[in-house]
Amino acid sequence: MLKVENLVVKYGEAIALKDVSLELKENEVVGVIGSNGAGKTTLLNAIMNRVKKTKGKVFFKDIDITNLKTHNIANLGISYLPDKRTVIKELSVMDNLMVAGYNQIKSKGITYFNNRLEALFEHFPNIESKIKHKAGLLSGGEQQMLSLAQALLREPELIILDEPTAGLSPKLVKTVFEIISLIKRNGLSILIVEQNVNKTIDAADEVYILKNGRITDKGKAEDFRDSLRLKQAYFGG
Repeated sequence: MLKVENLVVKYGEAIALKDVSLELKENEVVGVIGSNGAGKTTLLNAIMNRVKKTKGKVFFKDIDITNLKTHNIANLGISYLPDKRTVIKELSVMDNLMVAGYNQIKSKGITYFNNRLEALFEHFPNIESKIKHKAGLLSGGEQQMLSLAQALLREPELIILDEPTAGLSPKLVKTVFEIISLIKRNGLSILIVEQNVNKTIDAADEVYILKNGRITDKGKAEDFRDSLRLKQAYFGG
């Protein structure tokens, strides 16, 4: 579904990504883990063409998206949830959801959209209870839940998550990973960059280790449950 080939990204003379390749299949969760500054967010931004690439190709469903504009990439069926939450703080929760579901409302009607909302609220009860509140008044965790709901309302085939649990309480971290499991059960593919190594390995099918802008190891997630291999790959020791 998603194929990244030999990506190189430079910031001035500094190399942020060096010949990074990655592949994600349909209905698969791929986790990219690494320390701060490893290049994880740069990788996601390069996939979405939010940063200029010096070299390499990106394909989605066999379509070359390397140089497409970000919104055109999204329209092909990718929802990208960056590390900074995507809610419009001045709007109500409902208005935020309607903005996210605009294309579905336009093409399939408001009844379809409302049915989608009702199904989503089963997994986001806190969002439903604050549907009339301004998004900016929600807690950080609630804003992250709203961002995830927005991503799902766009009905993507692939969801890209950048540090979805950053700054969340342990309870909300658990909720986020429960939602990730739900997304996969519904047939979607997920690319996740995350600092929570153990939970990422538990959720993923495949894992890539990114260190200093390079992929230093990759393989089945279950193989990284071996603490020694993870230590060698992740910390270089």
